Amino acid sequence: MNRRFSGTVALAATLGAIYLAVLPMASTIALRNLALAGLLIVLLLSFRDLRDDMPWSWPVVLWLGYLLVFPLIADDRLQAWQNLTGQWGRVLLAMVAGAGLAILLRRQGQGSAMQLGVLSAVPILVHLTLLGWQFIQSGSVPWGSWGRETHHADLGYAAGHAVILLSAAFVAGDSRLRPVALVLILAALLSTVLARSRAGFAFAVLGSLLVLGQAFWLSSRERRRNVILALLGLMVVGSAIFTLATRNDPRWRNMTDQLSAGMLGDELLIACKGVSTIEEEIRHRYSEAGRVSEILASVQGGDGARVVALRVGMHLVLSHPWGSDGSRFAFQHLLAEECPAPAMPLLHAHNGWIDMTLAIGWGGALLYLGMLAYFFQQGRANLRGSSTTGTRVWALVLTSVVAFWVLRGLTDSVYRDHMLEMQGLILAYAYTALKLGQGRKRSDSSQDATKPATQS
Repeated sequence: MNRRFSGTVALAATLGAIYLAVLPMASTIALRNLALAGLLIVLLLSFRDLRDDMPWSWPVVLWLGYLLVFPLIADDRLQAWQNLTGQWGRVLLAMVAGAGLAILLRRQGQGSAMQLGVLSAVPILVHLTLLGWQFIQSGSVPWGSWGRETHHADLGYAAGHAVILLSAAFVAGDSRLRPVALVLILAALLSTVLARSRAGFAFAVLGSLLVLGQAFWLSSRERRRNVILALLGLMVVGSAIFTLATRNDPRWRNMTDQLSAGMLGDELLIACKGVSTIEEEIRHRYSEAGRVSEILASVQGGDGARVVALRVGMHLVLSHPWGSDGSRFAFQHLLAEECPAPAMPLLHAHNGWIDMTLAIGWGGALLYLGMLAYFFQQGRANLRGSSTTGTRVWALVLTSVVAFWVLRGLTDSVYRDHMLEMQGLILAYAYTALKLGQGRKRSDSSQDATKPATQS
């Protein structure tokens, strides 16, 4: 390989590493945009070398086509065009970057799931380092501290991706790196608990279970023992960390009543006029337990409010099947049409599928789901049929990342901003790496078929 191409790969790898590492981190918008732009320029200059391996899939093309048409039917066409070139267009750029980066790195035997997992864990390691320093200074565990992040959810997103990639590397990668993968997985779980990110912890555990569960069913009887040990270890450590979390975060213990309180009354009436509309019913239900103030506060701005927001979002989805203006503020804009001055500060529905539907309509949400379903099907089709370890790793990553984000979207608004870029980058990378592995497998089979037979 010539020196020029080697330099191109090194530059792309550096820019890709920066982009992946800082993608979930707060206050890094300029850096990640610069890294993405630089990476796309490098890929464009190398397009002749990449085009034969660049994968194209019709679900992605259909979704892109819908995004181009949507501004013509949007409530606010100008705003819709701005969002097309913003968050919706950026996920497509992230997918191009992921696919191109996979081609460059995988040709060199680089860019493994383990390497991507370590990069995805960078925000986690930064968080734990900062918390360790706080512990040294104060002498007490800084529960609830987010480090340099502005929201605990971003730590949860980083942890989810890191755990999936590292779990895939653990069960199907280099066995010598398993201790490193295990330590980083535990670090991701610990980070989410220290940050008091309930969903972050739960979905990080789920991400690992998705990988290990599939690996169990696909492994031979001898290899299943290792997977069983990994599952048991995850359950033991996860249970220990969960016990630690419940002792230091009372929200885990009070979730059931707070969530059920969010189902009381008329959701639009509560959103528009406040919790006073159901205060009498709450007093009737919870006065004996002495929890009236707690439940009222929950419906105003806690777990109960999330349920109210979900119910309001479902109401708006049914009445606005064509969406709104494509913006991340679609929920707020449509709620303002119902009541100009809502008493509850609801920013979104806390459900990615509802918020996406309110932004770009039922058609856009269904096409995005179809794209994720296509990636999932491609991963599943290559789990049992693949005979190479490298292909199996990326099939596990592809199916698990899709399942992670589909389920994560049920509990929070994750189909926007850098969360969309995270999805696009890793899904495109894993899909492309999977296709490259299939190509090598077919090539090896063809070479074997053309070899002359030898007599024994």
